[in-house]
Amino acid sequence: MPYTRFALAVLAAAPLFAQTTRPISHADYDAWRSITPPKLSPDGRWVVYGIFPQVGDGQVIVKELATGKEIRENAGQRPAPPEPDPLSEGPPPVRGITAEFSSDSRFAVFTVFPSKSDLDKARREKKRPADMPKNAALVVDLAAARATRIDNVKSFQVPDNATNYLAYLKESNELVIRSFADGRERAYKDAAEYLLTNDGETLVWLDKKGAYAAPNATGEPAALASGEAKYARLAADEKHANFAFLKGKQLYHWDRKAPAAAMLADNAASAPLAFSGDGARLFFATAPDRVEPKRADPAEDAVYDLWHYRDDYIQPMQKVRARQERERAYRAVVHLADKKVVQLADAALPEVQPAREGISTVGMDDRAYRRVREFDERYADVYSVDTLTGRRQLLARKVGGQQSVSPNGKFVLTYEDRHWISYDLATGERRNLTAIAGRAFHKEDDDHPGAPPTAGPPFWTKDGAFVLLPDRYDIWQAAPDGSLLRNLTDGLGRREKTVFRVIRMSGESSDRGGDRTIDPAQPVILKAVNETSFDAGFWRDSLDPEKKPEKLFSGPYDLGNPVKAKNSDVVLMTAARFDRYPDLQVTNSSFSSPRAITSEGEQTKAFAWGTAEVISYRNGDGKLLKAGLYKPANFDPAKKYPMIVYIYEKLAQNVNAFVDPAPSHRINASYYTSNGYVVLMPDIVYQVGYPGESALRCVIPATQTVVDMGFVDPERVGIQGHSWGGYQIAYMVTQTDRFKAAAPGALVANMISAYDGIRWGPGLPRQFQYERTQSRIGGTLWQYPMRFIENSPIFMADRVRTPILMLHNDADDAVPWYQGIEFFLALRRLDKEAYFFNYNGEPHGLRKRPNQKDYTVRMQEFFDHYLKGAPKPAWMERGRPYIDKEPAPAASAPSDDVRP
Repeated sequence: MPYTRFALAVLAAAPLFAQTTRPISHADYDAWRSITPPKLSPDGRWVVYGIFPQVGDGQVIVKELATGKEIRENAGQRPAPPEPDPLSEGPPPVRGITAEFSSDSRFAVFTVFPSKSDLDKARREKKRPADMPKNAALVVDLAAARATRIDNVKSFQVPDNATNYLAYLKESNELVIRSFADGRERAYKDAAEYLLTNDGETLVWLDKKGAYAAPNATGEPAALASGEAKYARLAADEKHANFAFLKGKQLYHWDRKAPAAAMLADNAASAPLAFSGDGARLFFATAPDRVEPKRADPAEDAVYDLWHYRDDYIQPMQKVRARQERERAYRAVVHLADKKVVQLADAALPEVQPAREGISTVGMDDRAYRRVREFDERYADVYSVDTLTGRRQLLARKVGGQQSVSPNGKFVLTYEDRHWISYDLATGERRNLTAIAGRAFHKEDDDHPGAPPTAGPPFWTKDGAFVLLPDRYDIWQAAPDGSLLRNLTDGLGRREKTVFRVIRMSGESSDRGGDRTIDPAQPVILKAVNETSFDAGFWRDSLDPEKKPEKLFSGPYDLGNPVKAKNSDVVLMTAARFDRYPDLQVTNSSFSSPRAITSEGEQTKAFAWGTAEVISYRNGDGKLLKAGLYKPANFDPAKKYPMIVYIYEKLAQNVNAFVDPAPSHRINASYYTSNGYVVLMPDIVYQVGYPGESALRCVIPATQTVVDMGFVDPERVGIQGHSWGGYQIAYMVTQTDRFKAAAPGALVANMISAYDGIRWGPGLPRQFQYERTQSRIGGTLWQYPMRFIENSPIFMADRVRTPILMLHNDADDAVPWYQGIEFFLALRRLDKEAYFFNYNGEPHGLRKRPNQKDYTVRMQEFFDHYLKGAPKPAWMERGRPYIDKEPAPAASAPSDDVRP
């Protein structure tokens, strides 16, 4: 490096060394700000996004990208995530702002929330939910930089292809259509559902007395159907030429050219309606007649549950699914040209998908495999269903993987026995698309006893001519008729140990909700992550076999999915590291010269911040594995640091992820590295039948590898983990004294009782977890009784010499909390040092922020005492008597019943 460049680099870096920083404290969490997902205007000139602290009021920013000009509006306090659906396996969605631009990019519309002060005041006054402060909408004239606030707004709609109107629904159920040009409004009372057409010319809505259509803000509404009834399920086809809705049990269709709607069926159930892509067919549902049982009177009737060994689902599952079963409906279709109604689904074929295109669709029958779900995978028989006749043709039995229907409706793709299979829906012909590849299309490194999952999901071309299928590293282009299979990425992924995956940039078309289709005429955008370094990048490829994969952007980053403007080559992206905040950057579809447009990363500069790197180690079986190593701020290799090991399964892939300082039931790597700890997150691999020992044979060597580097005090190493991580810790402390302190959460202590326990969220027996999935025993209690015993910490609790801090909540919906009780009582009986926190009413993980904050502090105090020599806090010295928690009950008459 020339001297001048070196000198400039030193001078540029000097202010960073001179800047005063401090460790992150628990008091810093509330004010920590995060950026909500952004929305680009169609012309790519403007972006709107929110910046919210964890507690307190945020802002919505509308920024002109070329000039940096901003319009900032107060946005109130972001709501907490909704309660999770017990039948859903994914996390609850993160709540952000809802934002839209007019199609000419002249106006932005977005939601804002009530202020924290208003919400706090309403809570103090114990207001009912209906009387709590409500959301508002802001309409921003971008040229004039003028915002108009509309209070008490439930929702709004902006037409995709028009610039004239905005429609919004108020909390009072008043529906308003507003002119963007001059702000003129017209209101309609008591609306329940509404839809503003893509061309902005017609507003359609439902109320208690009818269905209506108004041509524009000044036109008089026409009644499409009338009469007192429950009107619901308003739907439209993709061109907004056809509409449908329910009037009670009557199904109505309105051709937009017609003066009124026509009734098509009188036996419709209250289920979503869907048009085919061409608008020629309307899918609805019918419900079987059902007699409601007589409600039991406890004074007169026996009240009980009957668990029958031949039930499809056990009673807890039936309870969770009761509402779903009461609303059970079966798919039907009406062909709009001749008004012919065809019943597609029934009790013998309960699930039939709406068909976007084509005459045939797909149905699934899982009845024969419902009991198997308790200890095995989900299975179903797959059928082709003719929508003209209702005729069914069996395609495949006991399919356990996912299914995907081609966009043109000609094929269904299934994952069976580690391969992708296509079925011609017209003929039923079966083709194995991937057998000739000589590659595995399942997750090659999967070490569960069950069938391995797919390497990744398929992506169809929009015309259905091809489907893109991932193996462990590369992407393959397959024709569903079996006429083509080629390695799209030319084997580059496998050669360089880089995982390629197709991504679809959100916002790149007008499709709402996104889909797994790509335009075959456009480049294929790939996200790539190197399996060794975890560097990530974006690549460009093509369905043209003459073109080769092209690297666009790469580095030691955690890359978020990019967002593209609808009508211009403007792209937003984030490229984070553990020590680099994910500020928004603007670039193009070549990802060239990205530049930051937000500066929220500035808030990190006030704090001492750690760094992260990938290390390698060999487990007890000699296998080379990875780990994420997080070093303290201002790291000095000559010092001896305390270290906390955090475990689950494989974690090294997260090494570049930025970690917001926040309270949780897990340790926060940003907080702990800021406060002088080394944090280690090792990968763990498993041998079926020996999950506890497998964890031990990975975690101990990984820990020793770091200790051998010389900067960790071997006498000051702790360990923390939750759920599966909590189980592994409970097992390991019965086998080793390596850890000075351990904090397992939501653990399983007794695999025998847990095997026949229940995941109370979905009501599902836990047997599947031991036989086929995470717990990895590989068989039943009667096949392998010793495996269940030898992997259960409860039977070796007498060996524990490590102080234990436990968390297990009494409303845990995944691991029965009596597992925590069993382990605690065993330790207590053996006079082992153990502390057990139960946050009343909380589920598997802490959701209420006061509880998250409290436990975060308890963990820090626990580890600081054992790993830093800090004094014991009062709760470790004295506990917390129940009488100090609960107020005295109201006075009552004295009792003569005196008991010792």
